[in-house]
Amino acid sequence: MPVYNGAKYLQEAIKSILDQTFSDLEFLIVNDGSTDDSEKIILSFKDPRIVFIKNEANSGLISSLNNGLKIAKGKYIARMDADDVALPQRLELQVKEFEVNPNAVVIGSDYFLLTDKKTAHKKNKNNSDFQKAMLLFSPCFCHPTVMMKNIFAEKNLSYNSSYVHAEDYKLWTDLAFHGEFRNIPEPLLKYRSHASQISTQNRSTQLGISERIRKEYCDQLKYELSEEQFAVLNIIGNNVFITSIDTLEKIERLLLHLKDQNIKNQAFKENSFNLFLHKFWFDSCGYSNLGIAAYSLYSRSMLSKVTKVTLDKKSKLLTKCLIRKFRKA
Repeated sequence: MPVYNGAKYLQEAIKSILDQTFSDLEFLIVNDGSTDDSEKIILSFKDPRIVFIKNEANSGLISSLNNGLKIAKGKYIARMDADDVALPQRLELQVKEFEVNPNAVVIGSDYFLLTDKKTAHKKNKNNSDFQKAMLLFSPCFCHPTVMMKNIFAEKNLSYNSSYVHAEDYKLWTDLAFHGEFRNIPEPLLKYRSHASQISTQNRSTQLGISERIRKEYCDQLKYELSEEQFAVLNIIGNNVFITSIDTLEKIERLLLHLKDQNIKNQAFKENSFNLFLHKFWFDSCGYSNLGIAAYSLYSRSMLSKVTKVTLDKKSKLLTKCLIRKFRKA
């Protein structure tokens, strides 16, 4: 758990790890040059499982994470942030999942997203190929939910400082080639979202780095995309609100091209990849102000038929399209 001026929520975060039902752990806390009361709060805990690492000056998140990876002795490494809360059975359930699935390299979980206005249950599929396909567009895990197999020294892996503000996304694309991805289908973390987070403050830089990661991942999968197709891929990955039928049609063609590329290269199981394709086609049609036109295009496309879709889900898409009809870009 890296800490930089995290005093506001730090005591609760630390306590949530020390109170885990799985107790055989070392808790590495890296105080990265904090100037607030973070160190005082950390040192107020006398638990011998805490390994306190002090950076005299702020070295940054990636350096602190990699320092922790080098020091960690455990068979598995769990990530934690200084402003989140791990639910009591988090570590126990993730360790059990590793023992049942020894080929797994990363295990995430659902989580509760805490904002000023509400708490939302965020879900992830427990489907390795679906999660790895997701990396074509975005990270497939919420970073502080994960537990990872400690293969970093063996495989010469780490958080890469060339991908600042998207270092977790880059790590998932690296780890994707070293084992299976799994997900505990219940919330094991309370994740706080607020304006002071690094990811919020550096959004534009993060988007640029993410585009680079997508390109490299496509190359690793041997997916061939033209510059125009890659630009459309980034429209989806950057979550751009869609305001023209032309753009939506380009997205349809891009997703169909990805389907062809996957058939050619067999990167992912077809059923899992079809679920992935439908998700992003469904979401793209719903994330527009095109109204009935978007719903009609969705219905006509073969992408709407690659997997079974309930009438209730189709009705929700129609409602979403109608509601967003009058939204401005």
